[in-house]
Amino acid sequence: MQHIVALSGGKDSTALALRLAEVESRDYTYVCTPTGDESPAMLEHWRLLGERLGSPIVQITRNHPDGSLMTLDSLIEHFNALPNNRQRWCTRML
Repeated sequence: MQHIVALSGGKDSTALALRLAEVESRDYTYVCTPTGDESPAMLEHWRLLGERLGSPIVQITRNHPDGSLMTLDSLIEHFNALPNNRQRWCTRML
């Protein structure tokens, strides 16, 4: 059985991952879904967290049909709208 822990980069998911590694030691796969607009500090946080957890954080990304990387900016342009309570495509698409 594979155990996957999804990380946002925020304090709650970071604390959960660290606590799981501490009290429920298993072969976890840590994943995140970057938007393409992460700051260098966020990328560094994910790198350092992966080191502390002993397993790199896998960044799950998607490509558009033309092969270009799907980012939040490219999806905003495609839908001509920001994600909102009526258009909840952001999480599903990224």
